[in-house]
Amino acid sequence: MSDEVHRRRSTPEPGDETLSQTSQQKAIMVVDDSQTVRNIMALIVHRLGHRTIRAASAMEGLTLLTESVPDLIFLDITLPGMDGLDVCKVIKNTRHTKHVPVIMLSGNDQVFDKVMGRLAGASDYITKPFEPETIRKCLETYCGQSDRVGEGLWQKPR
Repeated sequence: MSDEVHRRRSTPEPGDETLSQTSQQKAIMVVDDSQTVRNIMALIVHRLGHRTIRAASAMEGLTLLTESVPDLIFLDITLPGMDGLDVCKVIKNTRHTKHVPVIMLSGNDQVFDKVMGRLAGASDYITKPFEPETIRKCLETYCGQSDRVGEGLWQKPR
């Protein structure tokens, strides 16, 4: 295990929560090589009342999945080493993770990419850049969050 992975797990970042969570709080994994995207996603997820598990690469994400199974995974298509489509196939072909919805993230809005995501087993596809409302709708759809928690996502917390 690399020092970076160990440091990331032992030092919570904004949006990461401890394991003491409410029964409605969900674990949302974000796998993206862009730290900016991971931080924005963590902020949105945190303000919606959930916790994030972050990974900067495909291998880091797959390693984290052996330790904890999230309720939802946001997965970038373009990752170093192994692309997100291949990671999605691994997730969907693994007994303990095949039930987890995977939302593909991409800067491409091409029909071909969306079809490839579906064929890999993805539940949905979001084009970057995205609005916080898009993430809220995904959480509502795939995690059963039906209330309006998180309205005004960019307002300062009280």
